[in-house]
Amino acid sequence: MSNASNEAFEMDFENNDLEYEADENSKKFLTFCSDSLYYAIDADFVSEIIMGYSITRLPKLPSYISGIINLRGQIIPIMDIRLRMGRSHTEFTFETCIIVMDVNGIFLGVLVDSVSQMVDISEAEISSPPVSKHQDLVEGMAKIHDTVHLIINIEELIKK
Repeated sequence: MSNASNEAFEMDFENNDLEYEADENSKKFLTFCSDSLYYAIDADFVSEIIMGYSITRLPKLPSYISGIINLRGQIIPIMDIRLRMGRSHTEFTFETCIIVMDVNGIFLGVLVDSVSQMVDISEAEISSPPVSKHQDLVEGMAKIHDTVHLIINIEELIKK
């Protein structure tokens, strides 16, 4: 993505590019894949999904911060979810995208391999995460279409 032009493809949540399953006792989550692991994040925090932005690298940032982008005049830091979750870095592909989130007025872009779909998950379907060194970043797990997804704790994700 760092070599991509400043032209960007933006995905609007109001269109039907993402599958959405309705259930009145559930909460909306955006699912995505990164390093062959599947994740879900609370859709209330998701502002937009963008592709093709050039990431400007900055010195002296944590290794999991890839740099910043200028999104319509707003400077947004970009976090590589692979590195943040203790996984290894990989090259960008055609499906690599940035999920732009607004967490209580703090904007953050999360670099992921691909976005999957928008789903509803009820609290009854969410189980506790397994013990791991990054357990603070995972608030639960849910099975979606026969695939286990780790549910990211967004507020913990932006703390450090």
